[in-house]
Amino acid sequence: MAQRLTAKEQVQSMLDRGWVWRDDYTDVLVHPQDHSLSATYDRDTGTLTFSPELLEALERIIPTPPNRNPRYWRDEQKNHVPKS
Repeated sequence: MAQRLTAKEQVQSMLDRGWVWRDDYTDVLVHPQDHSLSATYDRDTGTLTFSPELLEALERIIPTPPNRNPRYWRDEQKNHVPKS
């Protein structure tokens, strides 16, 4: 199992993937295309707090197994459709 990221490492990972700071005066990261998706970084405690919208979006993610094409799930569903 992969080692879990610290909050600071997660913030850097989000920045590397295009997330941006909401402004120069807060520790709030926002998604570049949807600012309702946000994470607040508390430097004192080293924690992240996610917006309800981001938590809801994360619940809808279906992880792709390692070494599988992202189309894997759709292809699997096709294989299980009963034929008429």
